[in-house]
Amino acid sequence: MLKVARWIGGLAGLFFFVIMDIGLSYILPYPLSKINLLFALLIILMLWRNSGWIVWITFFTHLIIELYTASPFGVVLASSTLSILSSFWLYKHLFTNRSWYATVALSAITLAIFRLFYVTTLLILRVFGVVKIFPWKLMLVTFAWEALLTISAVGVIYFIISRFSTRFKSAVITARRFSV
Repeated sequence: MLKVARWIGGLAGLFFFVIMDIGLSYILPYPLSKINLLFALLIILMLWRNSGWIVWITFFTHLIIELYTASPFGVVLASSTLSILSSFWLYKHLFTNRSWYATVALSAITLAIFRLFYVTTLLILRVFGVVKIFPWKLMLVTFAWEALLTISAVGVIYFIISRFSTRFKSAVITARRFSV
């Protein structure tokens, strides 16, 4: 019974954070509306839980978001899932401590991989004639605001939580390659 309650609570939490992310993007003024709160939350959860289930959470949250995007189906879903999967691999095998600057670097790399996959997928779809218009200038400005605000949010959230939690202390984590 406890597992069912956790599963239902987790599902309700997913819907809540997706709705909050979509809602805040419409409510906040222009530069602040470009923050990707869902990615910030996913990166913090990845560091908190230290488990690969975050890739599945990313898949299901972005499956819901995919219903509200203007891009062709699967572009956001594939880009986000692959970027979090890459980020999780980097977290497990390359970033060997839990400091705020490692977290900020990991979030910057995650967003860069996400936008790289996103643009690459759109370019492939443009070759096949699925996407007609490609507003480079608008996309680059949006990506820059998103990176600045999301990375800052991850840094601030991590800094605040690390003061109250022992999970986010600057302890060295074990990895197969760079263990200390």
